[in-house]
Amino acid sequence: MKTRQIPKATKPVRLLLAALLLQSVLLAQTQEPERVSEFTVTPENGGLRFKAQNPPLSQIAGAPTAFYTHYWEFGDGGFSFEESPLHVYEKAGPYPALLASTAHYDDKKKPPKPTSKQVLAATDGANKPNLGDVFPEKGKTIAMKTNRQPAAEQDLVCIISYQNTGTYTTDGRLHLFFNEKKFPTTHFSFFEARTHYGERSEALYSHTEPPAAPERSMLAAVFPGGGDAVGPSFLEAPTAEELLQKARKDYREEQAWRFSNLRPGEKRNLFVTLQGTANMLRDTSAFIHLQGIIAPFDPAIAPDSFAVEIEIVSSHDPNAIAVSDNRVGYRGVAGKKLDYKVRFQNNGEGPAQKVELTISMPQGLNAGKMRPLDWYPKCPICTTPRQPGSCLDTATTDKGLVFTFRDIHLPGSRQKGVTEYDSTKGFVRYRIEADKDMPKLPFRSQASIVFDKNTPVVTNFSKTSFKWGISPGLKVGYGFLADSLSGGYLFFGASLSPYKSWRLYPQVELLTGLKSKTDLPEHLTVIQGDTTKLMGDLDTIVSQEILETGTRGFVSVEIPVLLRKNFSKFFGLGLGGSARVFFDNGEDRVRTTTIATPYRLTDIGGFLHYEPFGTPVTTTEETQQDISGTRVRFSAFADLTLGDVRAGPNIGFRAGAMFGERETQVFVQVSAEYKF
Repeated sequence: MKTRQIPKATKPVRLLLAALLLQSVLLAQTQEPERVSEFTVTPENGGLRFKAQNPPLSQIAGAPTAFYTHYWEFGDGGFSFEESPLHVYEKAGPYPALLASTAHYDDKKKPPKPTSKQVLAATDGANKPNLGDVFPEKGKTIAMKTNRQPAAEQDLVCIISYQNTGTYTTDGRLHLFFNEKKFPTTHFSFFEARTHYGERSEALYSHTEPPAAPERSMLAAVFPGGGDAVGPSFLEAPTAEELLQKARKDYREEQAWRFSNLRPGEKRNLFVTLQGTANMLRDTSAFIHLQGIIAPFDPAIAPDSFAVEIEIVSSHDPNAIAVSDNRVGYRGVAGKKLDYKVRFQNNGEGPAQKVELTISMPQGLNAGKMRPLDWYPKCPICTTPRQPGSCLDTATTDKGLVFTFRDIHLPGSRQKGVTEYDSTKGFVRYRIEADKDMPKLPFRSQASIVFDKNTPVVTNFSKTSFKWGISPGLKVGYGFLADSLSGGYLFFGASLSPYKSWRLYPQVELLTGLKSKTDLPEHLTVIQGDTTKLMGDLDTIVSQEILETGTRGFVSVEIPVLLRKNFSKFFGLGLGGSARVFFDNGEDRVRTTTIATPYRLTDIGGFLHYEPFGTPVTTTEETQQDISGTRVRFSAFADLTLGDVRAGPNIGFRAGAMFGERETQVFVQVSAEYKF
């Protein structure tokens, strides 16, 4: 039996394979290895002691010392934010525990990957364990909290705590709303829900609307105080349907779960993981919200709503500034309100007694109309003269706003005995208004935070830009050729441009021109006599006078397109071009006068010459022809605008050249315009 030998690879093929192999090796070396948070479990005092084993941190140069915060789920409805919690289970058995660690001041792009694994509770707890909840106040039947601030392409865990404050066992539904419609992009996709009390997902209420870009002419939300939680207030208690209808107007996505047998006084936790989208990056440093609604079937238990406010971040820095909206409309800018929030955390080894926040203030925001909305640590506003005790001092300097917490006690995250990281955090929320003359330019704020006399910690920038906006205008004017002022035409139309632009911007117009029929200048042509032999010695000389006249008018449609720049409120320049279609109308009139004069050739003294013979014959003929047709002309021009050039009445002067088939004509347009 013969075997066929496979030929060896040629040299080019071997080189190609070697290059591909080298590329894969280099790619593997340059890719950042995946980091994973592990944990250990040790039996202790009838429960289990959980301890995190996180990968090393990569310190950001110049930032405070990097550190981890932790979020635990114990698999029985309990959770914890402690670094090394002890959890007692009610019943023995396996439970799916989860650890999600967040790295702060870490130079890596993504936090360590969460870890979930089965843990074994060997003995029943002596007492029913305290599973914890996130209720911020009494009387609420639903509350929410997240494990971290949201970042692009990172998971976010939302804890939903709900309870029965009635006297009877009830069933009902839980609703979670996310991806606010006021933002043109989606921030989250739903990943999973972890339930521990038999909650069932209800597809009838779970839906996703397609992304949209709704017009937002003003701030879409006003944020009252209350820390991270924002709850609606009503004069009358709304029904569940009213709460749901309002939420469905505000949010693009909804998830719902049916719960059963919620006993009086019972509290439960449901955990939802949302995945941040890449689109979230465009809204960094903006406030966003998640909203939960509980709708008990027992009519004696009122429905309730809870919204948690979170700030999109590019990195997990506990010291940050955020703004209520990073894209706002410019119409009616005077009095527009922006809410800012500055977060800070004492990362020291001891408590801070003084925290000073210096915040740069953009041009156009009215410092005189700033007012603080909420702050922590809680203390009164400082008085003059100052009274003993803790207080918050507010001031305005040439650098911006200054908030100073005086004589407080803010624990440090590395302070001995401090296990609750929330106690080391603080914030200031304030509202500020815009002036009517605020420039339509992107603006930003940044905060510098000083704990006692330590080195300042500088935050990110909060950035806000104005939406493009549309400014329609009405225009009327008079146009003429430079050498014929009296032979002009009227025009009217509309313009379209960005609303109150401060930079180079485009403008497009649609203009209709009207010129009534006017007499054309007379044109006389004289044709000298032509001799015609008639008979014998008689000749006739025929001459003509041709008088041409008529009328002309037109209707035109012109589309000018130009780039403009407003150098002040009252002065702007532009350059552009236009295409113009003329629909001509009128008539041509021709009157032809023919004179036939007979002559006779006479010999006088040996010389021949003509002598008139008889009477000249004169005839006149008139013709008239209607004229209609179209022609297209292109032009280039310069533009000058005076008056309220951004919005309001103004006058314009435009001069340029219109290119024809045989000649180039210089034209001028004078116009009045009102821009809305």
